[in-house]
Amino acid sequence: MSPRPLARALKLRPTLIGHREYPTSNHHGITVLLKHRSGQRCFATYVEHSSATTKSDSKHERVVILGSGWGGYTISRRLSPKSFSPIIISPRSYFVFTPLLTDTASGSLDFSNIVEPVRDPRAKVDFIQAAARAIDLKKKTILCEATVVRSGVTESPRTSEDERKIDEGPEATFKQPIKDLRHWEQGETFEVPYDKLVIAVGAVSQTFGTPGVRENAMFFKDIGDAKRVKRRVRECFELAVLPTTTPEMRQWLLHFAIVGAGPTGTELAASLRDFIYKDLMALYPALEGIPKISLYDVAPKVLSMFDESLSRYAMDTMRSEGIDIKTSHHVKSLRWGPPGAPGPHEMDPKRCLTLSTMEEGEVGVGMCVWATGNAMTKFVSQSLSAVKEFPNDSVYTLNGESGPVTPAGQSSWEYKKVPKTGALLVDGHLRVQLKDDAGQTAVLNDVFALGDNAMLETGAPPATAQATFQEAKWLADRLNKQDLTQTPPFSFKNMGTLAYIGSEKALMQIPHDMHDPSKRSKYLPGGITGRMARVVWNAAYITMSISWRNKLRVAFRWTLNRLFGRDVSRF
Repeated sequence: MSPRPLARALKLRPTLIGHREYPTSNHHGITVLLKHRSGQRCFATYVEHSSATTKSDSKHERVVILGSGWGGYTISRRLSPKSFSPIIISPRSYFVFTPLLTDTASGSLDFSNIVEPVRDPRAKVDFIQAAARAIDLKKKTILCEATVVRSGVTESPRTSEDERKIDEGPEATFKQPIKDLRHWEQGETFEVPYDKLVIAVGAVSQTFGTPGVRENAMFFKDIGDAKRVKRRVRECFELAVLPTTTPEMRQWLLHFAIVGAGPTGTELAASLRDFIYKDLMALYPALEGIPKISLYDVAPKVLSMFDESLSRYAMDTMRSEGIDIKTSHHVKSLRWGPPGAPGPHEMDPKRCLTLSTMEEGEVGVGMCVWATGNAMTKFVSQSLSAVKEFPNDSVYTLNGESGPVTPAGQSSWEYKKVPKTGALLVDGHLRVQLKDDAGQTAVLNDVFALGDNAMLETGAPPATAQATFQEAKWLADRLNKQDLTQTPPFSFKNMGTLAYIGSEKALMQIPHDMHDPSKRSKYLPGGITGRMARVVWNAAYITMSISWRNKLRVAFRWTLNRLFGRDVSRF
């Protein structure tokens, strides 16, 4: 489908479009000027025609932000409205407070408690619900596809990497039979111009090519993923109490496997343990002693980013609470059907799955949640590859030298990326870089990248919400003050790490210099454990929640849980 000029598609009224002038064409092909009323806020619905000039002729530069996660949402709210007109382009219309996503899967919080809408009448931020498909650095435009009616945008993709061109849902595949199943989901395409561009599209779950994982496992990146996990747990309990369920199948259905013992996997295992043993067992007394939670990881310990003593405390505590810790385990495959069953192994949610590891062989499980790390989206890995035309006007430095840019010869340019992960390799000021086959490097002055889809060449911070938030805040401050080139490179400041391990116990690692023990504080401990850390955990996440509405709702809901128990509804 060819790109459609957005201004023409929406039949814009010139008197409603803000305070800038852009050339565009009406439906007869006649060039006209769309005039902006001075002081009028430019809403996302009124994005100008794709042939708009690449440089703003007003005091408000258009900053297009790809993604509504920690990076995109944070920078959009921190850019000065006096200097910038931020526009978020994202397949989803909300921001998720991901540290509390595990609480929604276990019924401790409603899904709405951790969601902030991108559209907010109090924020001077425009929004287009679409997915970026390509970037033209020369024209300074982004080709987008509308995703308003596309299903699965709130979930991780569930088709294998080689079967899809995009990452907006489980039906995103170009192979039969799904290709023609939902042809109406393809959205109209259009181009959006930018003065500055911020790429913060995040990442998808890394499966390492393990057979059956992408199609059969559950992931834990978004609201849709958490809903699926919560629903599947209840499904397994209801299936287990059916009169037709055999004792052996009952054991398999009530075995919940989580692969990945980082903060996400560990907290999910702990939250599900509390949910099952404190709430669900009161509803299913006949199943007493049967449910089982297993936490798998290839590493020899859980929470490897914590100090050895804290990691060991976590493993001992979780084991004492009934969670089976299976470190140094390598997953080989995941399929539907009980262990030892002959093929074909077709999807059957009424039965269990089989998880195969090198150490244990085949094990029956009712659900497998995959939380093992990040992989680049199709947009970053495929769309951001070769550069069609070298963007002379956008280059800040070429081979470390600033000034007029004249690349030598007919070089073939591409985005500079990290060889192993494929993330965009940005300089210390979060600027995207290009490279050619002759070894030249060009740094762009108007395209930035941050979060999980980018890596700093001056030293990569951890792939956490805390790091992405700091990057977004730093970049917004630099743009607001217009001192990007005079400021030292971004430096991550570790504010500590938290993890919930179940039964109202948590861990908190206080930041120290991990490589130089002599620089550690004499007055601060290496970490806090137990119920005191849980109090800090609660206070920190209530404080970090974005809006006062959700701060109060989270605190109130946790209070209700203590009085009446968690939400055990299935929907």
